[in-house]
Amino acid sequence: MPSPSSPPARAGGRAPVRYCPELGRAICARIAAGVSQHELAREPGMPSRRTFRDWALREPEFGAAYEAAKDQARARQVVLDRKADAGRIWRRMLSRAGRRGGSVSIYTPELGEAICARIAAGESVLAIGDDPAMPCTVSIHNWARRNDAFRQMYLAAKDIAADLMFDLARDIALETTEDTVRSDTLRISTLRWHVAQVAPKKYGTRRALGPADDQDGEGGGRPVLNVTIQRFSGKDDGGPQFVNLAGDAVARPPGI
Repeated sequence: MPSPSSPPARAGGRAPVRYCPELGRAICARIAAGVSQHELAREPGMPSRRTFRDWALREPEFGAAYEAAKDQARARQVVLDRKADAGRIWRRMLSRAGRRGGSVSIYTPELGEAICARIAAGESVLAIGDDPAMPCTVSIHNWARRNDAFRQMYLAAKDIAADLMFDLARDIALETTEDTVRSDTLRISTLRWHVAQVAPKKYGTRRALGPADDQDGEGGGRPVLNVTIQRFSGKDDGGPQFVNLAGDAVARPPGI
């Protein structure tokens, strides 16, 4: 029987989709054929990408088929990328005849903006790299290191994504049920760690610098140390027997 593997829909959101083996097989077949999870989740009657991951964790048969389908899609995409890149490289090399240069990059400002828009919407670079219409993950990271304009957009998109994930953690907590509390706790912990790494000044755990306040609220946060000196003399010269560091007479300390 189908299991209630989908979280309840919010008011005004998409209708919940329940897991069944037939739908699971159809999803895996589409993914293996090269349809990205991003595109598949947008189709009517399909669950969200988060639900894909939920089902993979809760339904062992679907989880194994889901991972195998992603592996097939990656292998297929590698072959297609090599064929497409070969044609682009040769066309660019012919147009650059007589000029010296390094490897050919397919980066364009429009492509960079499209990538950063998806990052700002909360999508990971790994997920974007799985999309056949996008460059691979390594290329995106290389552009972020070498291209100043793209790096600025990339960092700004990461900041926006951190705000989005912070809000997402709250929504997950509010929608948690007894059946999903364990997996939702892991998601919330992962989101908290991620946003703390991406935006440490805003969401990182801050530690107070300097000494902590003492129990009595005195001494500027440092414990007070009282030193008493006992005088030993062969004869009584009439002076005090116990003095402090300033030389003032003090009472006999307890225990002496």
